[in-house]
Amino acid sequence: MGCIGIEQISLIACEIKHIAVFANRRGYGIGSKMIHSISDKYSLISAETDHDAIAFYRNYGFTITSLGEKYPGVERFLCEYKKPIIIT
Repeated sequence: MGCIGIEQISLIACEIKHIAVFANRRGYGIGSKMIHSISDKYSLISAETDHDAIAFYRNYGFTITSLGEKYPGVERFLCEYKKPIIIT
């Protein structure tokens, strides 16, 4: 139904290299479940994406920063997620 590829940056950080869900399965939380799965292991997650995907990342709690026009006519965005620290 979908796949996600990550690069481990450190013991607590990773970068999402790609994430995809079959078009007929979008909107069922599959992408969010994949991100939730990696957030169980990594407390810092980043991804670089285009304008079409920033709403998906923002809905999960990522902060979005424009990287500007990285390629002619193509604006790119840095999406960063920091797992909340729970103090008990």
